[in-house]
Amino acid sequence: MHFGLLDRHMELFMRVIRLGLYVFLTFCWQHLATAGVVVEEVISLTTDDGVRLPAILMYPSEGMDVHSPAIVHIHGGPGGSPISADSAARYVAEELAGAGYTNLSVESRHASRYPFTLFDEVVIDVQAAVDMLAARGFSDIVLAGAGLGSLRVARYLVETDDSRVKAVLHFSPTQNMADNWRERVGEVVYWETIDRAAKAISEGGRRKFIDLGDGLIFTPNSFLDWFGPTSKTSLSANIAGIDKPMFMAAGEDDPLVPRGRLEELKSIAFISPRVNTKSYPGAGRLFEGARQRLANDTIEWLSDIGLAVKPRVKTTLVNVVAGDGTSFTGVLYTPASNPDNDRPAFMLLHGWTGDVLRSSNHWLGIRLAQQGYVSVAIQHRSSGLRGVISGRLEDTRQDLEAWNNFMADRGHSNLVSVGHSAGGLWWTTYLAKNNDTLVKAAVYLAPNRDMPKHARKGMGEDMYARAVLEAQAAVREGKGASHLIDYPLPSPTYEEDPRQPSYLSPPGSGFTYYYADSFLSYWGPNSEAVHTQRISEINIPVLALGGSRDPYMQGGFLIEFTEAAGGPAEYIYYGGPRGATHSFGGFEDKITSDIISWINRVL
Repeated sequence: MHFGLLDRHMELFMRVIRLGLYVFLTFCWQHLATAGVVVEEVISLTTDDGVRLPAILMYPSEGMDVHSPAIVHIHGGPGGSPISADSAARYVAEELAGAGYTNLSVESRHASRYPFTLFDEVVIDVQAAVDMLAARGFSDIVLAGAGLGSLRVARYLVETDDSRVKAVLHFSPTQNMADNWRERVGEVVYWETIDRAAKAISEGGRRKFIDLGDGLIFTPNSFLDWFGPTSKTSLSANIAGIDKPMFMAAGEDDPLVPRGRLEELKSIAFISPRVNTKSYPGAGRLFEGARQRLANDTIEWLSDIGLAVKPRVKTTLVNVVAGDGTSFTGVLYTPASNPDNDRPAFMLLHGWTGDVLRSSNHWLGIRLAQQGYVSVAIQHRSSGLRGVISGRLEDTRQDLEAWNNFMADRGHSNLVSVGHSAGGLWWTTYLAKNNDTLVKAAVYLAPNRDMPKHARKGMGEDMYARAVLEAQAAVREGKGASHLIDYPLPSPTYEEDPRQPSYLSPPGSGFTYYYADSFLSYWGPNSEAVHTQRISEINIPVLALGGSRDPYMQGGFLIEFTEAAGGPAEYIYYGGPRGATHSFGGFEDKITSDIISWINRVL
């Protein structure tokens, strides 16, 4: 009986093992079967001048990720197509999609209308593609041109200087069109053709096509625009006007990219911050035998310049209820796979008149999640313009407590408060008044000044006194929640501090637009919104960040704020003539990296 029971237990154990192995192998097979699978959608774009363009949208099977770069591919030609198996606009796009990038391969108007089209009309086609990706949420866009497409994307950037485009890929870059045709046919034929085209235009009426052979025909107008002595179709001339990083690749046996051509283009691109070239031995115009290497090198180059595919992020709308029954909504940012609750979690709070979807919340929440951290962008009763008009500082504490409890219920016991501008004040006031042991550190993005002092300096003593008296009278009359305090509030200037030199535009003008209760709570002489006082009342580690183009940082306020902190504190100042503004535009990646480095050091 004893051994029979043991045998039955062993048999049951082996069944469990076999079942587990089956489930594991099934998962692996399904994963391998779907890895690298590409979705290809045939869509259409409409340009600003009303032209409908076919396009192929290619992206990974798990969907488009707007937080990773997207690539616009422009085919060769004239008469080319993005669906040809020999087109880099197809085979490179497919490989990039398999690696996680979103790709949009556009069939330009040059595919079917080149005989009648001025060259620069294709600029509108490229813009339609960039606009579509930007409208879908992509902020890092790369242009890729194959053959004649390289000139098309170059013309687009020279004409638009589009800041949404972060880099350019040139595959088998085209020759300088007018110069090349002139060299092939000789001076006599070239100028005879130019004269014939010009005469045809001057005579009007039915104008004969200019036939260049091999199906390349043009109306006299389009011929002069593409190949005339004043044409803008020199790739060399256009490359010189591009200030984006560029990758140029060609086969060593490409007859249209002679030896030394890539290096010549690189030397001409003197305003580009980075140009890399790659030649493929044994490959011709269509990269025969080198297509996989081309795709791999492209992915490696994009990664090297900071345009790698980012880890996916999951965003979820979440809700809490404060102690008085008021409900609030936030956005939870989590890594798409395996979030680690043992890591610190970030509580993101927007600035003055901001809300959950604005201020630094979104870009910081996305970047933190890409680095493996959970964060939540939170709403409270002073969120948004309507919230600051009627909200009071002291009422926000119960809202922040509800959000901290929400994160604790999810298993997060190490919280980091992050406040942008007034968001920092809301957090500081909460931490100074509440004994919340969940928050282990605090980050301040452009911490705001002491609000009563700031208002008095901006409005002047007389106007400030009148506003305070009016607000106090309204409160006494029971109208504190309905009487609007409406006075000019110009942005004051502060004496320069050589430790933190500022580079600012002339100060702008603003207004007070708060009900009496709110005005006194934030701006009144007895307000708790004295940030340097409140920060002295908390003793957790503090990191403050500011920039030289932020008026709130004048007079060395970042130093003053940090020195006032009650616990260990340090600051990072993004200075110089191109330093950070109040919104930190252009510094998002740097700030995220600095915050994570600091957190890893102090917690």
